[in-house]
Amino acid sequence: MGLQDRIRQFVEYKGLQPKSFESIVGLSNGAFAKLSDNTRQSTIDRISTAFPELNQSWLRSGDGEMLNPSSGNQHGATKCEIREGDYSGTLVYNIDATCGTDLREMAFTQENVIGSVDLPGISKDSKIIRANGDSMEPRIYDGNMVVIREIHNWEDVFYGQIYLILLDEYRMIKYIRRYEPDETNYIILRSENAAYDDIKLRKDKIRRLFIVENILSVRTQL
Repeated sequence: MGLQDRIRQFVEYKGLQPKSFESIVGLSNGAFAKLSDNTRQSTIDRISTAFPELNQSWLRSGDGEMLNPSSGNQHGATKCEIREGDYSGTLVYNIDATCGTDLREMAFTQENVIGSVDLPGISKDSKIIRANGDSMEPRIYDGNMVVIREIHNWEDVFYGQIYLILLDEYRMIKYIRRYEPDETNYIILRSENAAYDDIKLRKDKIRRLFIVENILSVRTQL
């Protein structure tokens, strides 16, 4: 099994399409079809950064299991360090996004910036905020930071991915799934935690939409 076959197996496991995989990793359109055993190491590193749950030995050579073992409340989270007062990397905001439902303000202003992080594969144009709640566990734990990027067009939404959804009264981090009886007007919001029910939501209720590009386990450098 070559590199592309292994990545295809992982993409199917995640329920992704090649185009959404390219978007998450930050690859150009059509790059998925060009992956091979001769793919540059920098590209493999970007894949590993975007999907930290992937076993790097398996990704590179097929050795071992596809996924890394679960590691407590850092499951699937990239470790990094916030540089307080440093604005040169991806900005970290003192803003939280509940993984349940709650009424909260969200303003990406300079006053809310804590500092920044600098990790390969994470765009400086993205934003980093804190996740609260347990509805997305064990994928996202309470206190994890999430890297988000705003989506402006429904054509750029990839069903099955995790998004931050802003409504007039709530904001939630959920999987977005198709509502097959009426895909034009409705979506399904789904939690990772099976204790939470699906939410059927009208698309026109959404005021802003952000894709969750990565999950970070962070510490602050004082």
